[in-house]
Amino acid sequence: MRTTIDLEYDTLIAAKEIARMENTSLGKVISRLVRQALTGNAAAQSTTGLGTTSTGFVPFEPRGVVVSNELIDRLRDADGV
Repeated sequence: MRTTIDLEYDTLIAAKEIARMENTSLGKVISRLVRQALTGNAAAQSTTGLGTTSTGFVPFEPRGVVVSNELIDRLRDADGV
């Protein structure tokens, strides 16, 4: 079913990254996450089963923040880089 929703930037980027890592559609990822939240089954997924990404790096454990280009730019500005 098609619908239009407004997502905050950080959640959209995180959902797109999950979809890319799972090689699935953004809609399926959003549906699954909403379903988990609505059923109270929103426990954090373990990344121990994740292999390397397409870049060859093993992802870090989740730390509760989405690293976006905007965040990196703010950190660079704060460090004077």
